[in-house]
Amino acid sequence: MQGEFRCTGVTQTAVDVMVASKLSQALVVADGLARRLHDEGVLPDDANLLSVADIRHGIAAHPFEAARRRAEHVAGLAGPLAESAGESYSRAAFDFLGFEQPVLQHQFRDDDGFIGRSDCWWPEHGVVGEFDGKAKYLDVDIRGDMTAEEAVYREKLREDRIRALGYGFARGSWADVDNPDRLRRKLLAAGLRPRHRS
Repeated sequence: MQGEFRCTGVTQTAVDVMVASKLSQALVVADGLARRLHDEGVLPDDANLLSVADIRHGIAAHPFEAARRRAEHVAGLAGPLAESAGESYSRAAFDFLGFEQPVLQHQFRDDDGFIGRSDCWWPEHGVVGEFDGKAKYLDVDIRGDMTAEEAVYREKLREDRIRALGYGFARGSWADVDNPDRLRRKLLAAGLRPRHRS
């Protein structure tokens, strides 16, 4: 196919998605942009997309207040530390269910040294959350030289060491994100409690 095509830049495209899409889809795109800006040295670890002037201006320029509020909410949640679409979808589900947003990529240690990083960590509740997609165990590019069985075994050992520190542990998957009631039950069973609503 030949011809000229007009397209928007990545920042404007992200704003358009944040304005028009549901939270789960918008947060995947927004987190992806945050990671890119972080890799370029524009966005610090602890910043969200509202700290980026082009994002703020793009949202403010939208003519409808409800859409602006929706986009501001997404941009306020979006950060560079979510490492997968599954983590972003999970964070959207946490918001929908009324739970606080977790600390991302927290490092855990015990007397034997470094255990690993968690996808999600709620320090006030002492709860760790992990998102498990199949790729974590089946994709050679992700698991490296380990067999799938070895990857599962090592993940179990890592979880056991974190639980031994006295923390609750919730493991979610795409099936849980698609079924928020089930995800809610898992989080509650691990010891997480929803924030109080006024």
